[in-house]
Amino acid sequence: MSSLTTLVVVLIAIAVALAIGLALAYVPMRLLVGQMARNITQFIQRQRERRAVQRGTPDRRRT
Repeated sequence: MSSLTTLVVVLIAIAVALAIGLALAYVPMRLLVGQMARNITQFIQRQRERRAVQRGTPDRRRT
């Protein structure tokens, strides 16, 4: 009976450690991905604004 209790306690400890590890890895990953998404969104917006500005030279993409 004692070995069964020990096994259960060890399995619970492993599960808790795994859950804590995943939680500690998830939060920084979400922050990093969120920052990257904001940078990409800002870049796309800047590109749209640049393309909307009338240039002195003709647009060579539509010849």
